[in-house]
Amino acid sequence: MDDYYKILGVSRDADIKEIKRAYRKLAGEHHPDKNKSADDKKFKEINEAYSVLSDPQKRASYDRFGNADFANQQGGPGGGYTSGGQTGGSTGGFRYESSSANFGGFEDIFSDLFGGGFSQQGSSRSESVDLSGDDMEIYINVDLKDIVFGAEKQLSFYAMVKCTVCKGTGSSTLKTETCPTCKGTGHVRKISQSFFGNVAVSEVCSTCKGAGKIIKDKCRTCSGTGRVKQLKKMTIKIPKGANDESVLKFQGEGGAGLNGGVSGDLYIHIKVNPDSRFKRDGNNLKVVSHINIPTAVLGGVLDVDTLYGPIKLKIPQGTQSGEIFRVKQKGIPYLHGRGVGDLYVTVKVDIPKKLSSDEKRLFETLKTLD
Repeated sequence: MDDYYKILGVSRDADIKEIKRAYRKLAGEHHPDKNKSADDKKFKEINEAYSVLSDPQKRASYDRFGNADFANQQGGPGGGYTSGGQTGGSTGGFRYESSSANFGGFEDIFSDLFGGGFSQQGSSRSESVDLSGDDMEIYINVDLKDIVFGAEKQLSFYAMVKCTVCKGTGSSTLKTETCPTCKGTGHVRKISQSFFGNVAVSEVCSTCKGAGKIIKDKCRTCSGTGRVKQLKKMTIKIPKGANDESVLKFQGEGGAGLNGGVSGDLYIHIKVNPDSRFKRDGNNLKVVSHINIPTAVLGGVLDVDTLYGPIKLKIPQGTQSGEIFRVKQKGIPYLHGRGVGDLYVTVKVDIPKKLSSDEKRLFETLKTLD
């Protein structure tokens, strides 16, 4: 069995929002109703992985014991079922009592495809609507020196923020009432016929739009949403040793949630501008410096610019064009303070294209000494 984290394409420390986002994308791509050429096996693997990683207890057990902990479960993780009216396997809100098929893990995908969760023989979905704010992504450019020494950057961007007038409640009186239509659940249940048989579809309540509560005295500033669009300013720190395409996550700094819901996260994508002098190679830097023929032959001292300031590099006698010299700890710091990379100086010997009469005479003399 493949690694569940690899199946969903997330890291082992991914949070539930990242797992849910990855599942929605993959399930949408591989769902047979949206993609006629979808691989049924792949779709089942995606649902199986999500049913485990979205459940804290199952995920903890999987992280400790791996797939072996689930190998003997009937129908796979979150996909088992029983007949005869007993409690069936439930994979994210889809409960089934029939043994005719094992569909597994459809809560999120059916929410997108059919407008709500569903179940057979009267089982219904009761999950409340997610009022969380949107995650946001911002791309910024930094210079090479910013990731060598670290830097602070001022950001300005528009985002949904909590309304200060109603304190995010959406009510001018700061009070809400339970929705009389759905009794506070945020969903209403409807029975319909489909190829699955009698299907109980739990749809978002049209009265409260899934919030489970209604606001009689809506805040005029935010129109009852509890949030407004506003220019947001913040200062972020670029860590030493950051890589090109690094992503910094700022929890809760994304869009504000509806009516006091949890704010989304902010993701800062770092792009390092090319430097005209230095080329990066991991945590090392490379630079090309030029010397004349006498210095290459007789040796000498070369002035080299580094990001840390100018240094003097000793050039030994007989240095050949293209030779590389290592200068320790003049490169890029490693993340978390694990040391500093080096600077590699490639020496190029300049051959003059034009010579003065005196220079030509000297080279002619040298030529006779061969």
